[in-house]
Amino acid sequence: MNRHVEVSSIREGVYILWYLGYTDLASLYASGSERELLRFNGAINRLIEQILTENDKSEIIRNFLENQGMYRKYCVDETIASWFSHDEKSSVFFWLYLLKKFRDQQLGDEILFLAGNRYHDKKIVCDKNNSKITVNELPIRTPDNPKKCFMAGLYILDLLSFSPDKLQRTLDEIKIDYSHIRDLRRKDFAWFTDTGPEDVKWVWKQFNGHPNLLNNINKWDLSESLLSQAIPLLYYLWDGREDTKALYLNTLRKRYANMKHRKKVADKAPVNIRISPGAKNTLVKLEKRFNRNRADVIEYLIEKTWAELNQKN
Repeated sequence: MNRHVEVSSIREGVYILWYLGYTDLASLYASGSERELLRFNGAINRLIEQILTENDKSEIIRNFLENQGMYRKYCVDETIASWFSHDEKSSVFFWLYLLKKFRDQQLGDEILFLAGNRYHDKKIVCDKNNSKITVNELPIRTPDNPKKCFMAGLYILDLLSFSPDKLQRTLDEIKIDYSHIRDLRRKDFAWFTDTGPEDVKWVWKQFNGHPNLLNNINKWDLSESLLSQAIPLLYYLWDGREDTKALYLNTLRKRYANMKHRKKVADKAPVNIRISPGAKNTLVKLEKRFNRNRADVIEYLIEKTWAELNQKN
């Protein structure tokens, strides 16, 4: 038997190695470009040679070719999912939708169960020490940009090995859901635009502290570079009642505003004064005219008056 094998794409090699249980090698190349295909094929064949050296009766090549046939039967044509790659937020949503739907109960087992093919019972593999480990690692676990999110989503769909009809239904569901939330996001999360890194971390901490929002996943392995895009999307992916979600979001918005206010006034000195009703009415009018809160208006008037006095002197 020919001891040399060859994959035609990075995705094909990752799929085969994942199902054979070599998840570390699969993950190593999963984020690579097709320019690394030659090196990837070399790494795969070195792995096979090592296995055959240790056990010349190994069925690694036959198993490899069987998995290769399965991939070519079930792999996802990237063009049918290309709608999600045209917009950064839709790429992130594409990945998060699949990740949240199929990761909650150990993605590896879930994929093998949902695939409905002959890999249904292959839930464990042997590591180098012959101990049993659960296959629950994704090829790309922590994408750090929307392009990698799109690829990570394709890997999940590849591993699920859906029939063409089920694959199309799944893609349609994701597209409809994203189209629905796109406009809602602008309104519901207007307060979350232009947030700094520390503010994003603060909101993320609130999400992780909620018992149900992330379906009991205490900490998602999300890149900090994606958090500002992922937070609103995860809110809409939360399977809570609409009134419960609306109440939480309203509370979160108020807590966020209070947090920002506390930061803003942390170095401010309190001033307690009493003024006439007429002066108070004028102050209210100035607040509306300048579109500022009372403290900002008073501070502005003091600085303006002081600057004018210095100019006269």
